[in-house]
Amino acid sequence: MTKKTTDIIHSELLEILSRLPSSEQNKVLNFAISLHQKKLTQESNAISDEEAAALKAEFAQEDLAFAEAALNVLPRVCV
Repeated sequence: MTKKTTDIIHSELLEILSRLPSSEQNKVLNFAISLHQKKLTQESNAISDEEAAALKAEFAQEDLAFAEAALNVLPRVCV
């Protein structure tokens, strides 16, 4: 779609939505939010196995660093 077509559709949708009662506008908003959340979920699920492995390794390293830091602080806290 061209920018002009998108702008026309956008303005027509706003016009239609503005005529709806607020309860119906709320339903449309909730539907749009759910579509957006589904899209974000699909995008996050679309990472490659290599990216997933890299993230897993990064999180494991951060968990290890946090645990080591906690163990270093623990003797000072227990005194």
